[in-house]
Amino acid sequence: MRFAFDTETVRAVEAELLDQQRRPDKLMGLAARAVAATAEVLATSQNTTGIHILVGPGGNGGDGLFAGALLALNGYSVTALLATPKHHEDGLAAFQAAGGKLTEEAELNDETAVLIDAVAGLGGARGLEGTAWETYQQARKQQVPILAVDLPTGIDADTGDADDTAVFATATITFGYARAGHLFAPECGQVIVADLKLPTNPKSFAEALEAHEPAGRIAYEEAIESPYAWSEHPVLDSPEGYVSALRPVGGVGAITDPVPGIYSDKYSGGVVGLCAGSKVYPGAGILSARAAVRATPSMVRFIGDDSITHHLPEIVVHPSVAEAGRVQAWVFGPGRGTDDNAKAELAELLKRPEPVLIDADGITLLANHADLREAVRKHPAVVLTPHGGEFARLYEAGIGKQPGPRATALPELAAKLQCVILLKGRITTIAGPNSVPASVDAGHSFAATPGSGDVLSGICGALLAQLAAHNEPSEADIVDELLRAVSLHAHAAAIAAKTPEGYGICSAAQIADALPTAIARLR
Repeated sequence: MRFAFDTETVRAVEAELLDQQRRPDKLMGLAARAVAATAEVLATSQNTTGIHILVGPGGNGGDGLFAGALLALNGYSVTALLATPKHHEDGLAAFQAAGGKLTEEAELNDETAVLIDAVAGLGGARGLEGTAWETYQQARKQQVPILAVDLPTGIDADTGDADDTAVFATATITFGYARAGHLFAPECGQVIVADLKLPTNPKSFAEALEAHEPAGRIAYEEAIESPYAWSEHPVLDSPEGYVSALRPVGGVGAITDPVPGIYSDKYSGGVVGLCAGSKVYPGAGILSARAAVRATPSMVRFIGDDSITHHLPEIVVHPSVAEAGRVQAWVFGPGRGTDDNAKAELAELLKRPEPVLIDADGITLLANHADLREAVRKHPAVVLTPHGGEFARLYEAGIGKQPGPRATALPELAAKLQCVILLKGRITTIAGPNSVPASVDAGHSFAATPGSGDVLSGICGALLAQLAAHNEPSEADIVDELLRAVSLHAHAAAIAAKTPEGYGICSAAQIADALPTAIARLR
């Protein structure tokens, strides 16, 4: 997991480094080496040697042209399309001198191994047009890996919002640390970071950024085996300068190990209480409970009728919250309904001191009732887990307007409600009133299936109970444990979707059943 910085900070640090270079384009030359090295990794998986570059007018285009020159000198057949009349003149001269060829056509052939998007980067959120768009569309059709420089064209550098003609990249190479836009844009693919250091500079790009406050944290789960092999050796380490090894931002890391110790019992890992499911939607409760049972070895209490024990005999059933025994964390909402009884039950939970995770119907209740939102504000440890539509309704109810980009709307609502919010998606983003956003790209979309959110609620609840079993968790503790839950969910979905013939699809129940294998992988 890596820090990410906003555009203003990145530009300010870059300007400092540029002031210290002894000749023009020295820093750009180092960046180009990282771009070229990343392109070579992607090309290796294709067994062909054609590189096609979409070139923009600014420094991003210069990075692409200088990288193209290096690739041509390394034996690749490199062509470039100038997406705008303006271009980096020295970069173009180096590109052509190395044997690179220009084209005005949307031409890719069977030998094209990689398409490099070096059009905009941090320079703007406008998408591709004309021949550049046609070339990109052809690359997508041929399943050519696409490498973006800094950011895919059409992605806002700070919010991650995507233009209608934005590039969907296989991987994005960036420098120093990730950018804020990477936190919110799955179009970036796998984000790769290279540090750069000029021989005349006292600090590298990363070291200079570390003097500033980050905009967030980012993770990318390699839940699926990567076709790319990233070397641990620096790309360049010489009197010319330093380019670090190419490093993926990486996953969340090891989960809290739930395996019982020699003095453990059924309560040691924290007991989770579930207010989930109903006569109308029994499946949501079963899925949440199924995940909670498999996420830790500790007891799961279920508030409802005992029919669930036909599916999960491990569950301990209670008729009401008041009649349940000890519980370290609660889950409310999946399939629970939005009637007066459900509202009263949620209100009761919010009067208790234990952490409360609110999902699904619980989010709808919060959107519909100001008194429940006020109870959330007063509670010491509430987690909300909406999907995009639920988040929009809650934001409108709590803030009074339609939400803007999640980069601003998510922290705003977390501050308003004084709770931690986990916004679900291919990229799941977590923010609290006192913490910067933290994002996890699952690395796949197998969990885009009915009930997977119910499974995630059970995982989160079990892990929060484990966290709260021995100490009162801080906001930072809660955010970190939720990140582990999201990571576990992503890996379980990938495991569930894997078959002897390759990756297929999976159901929510299969994701829950894959949790022990995912735990073994991540502990």
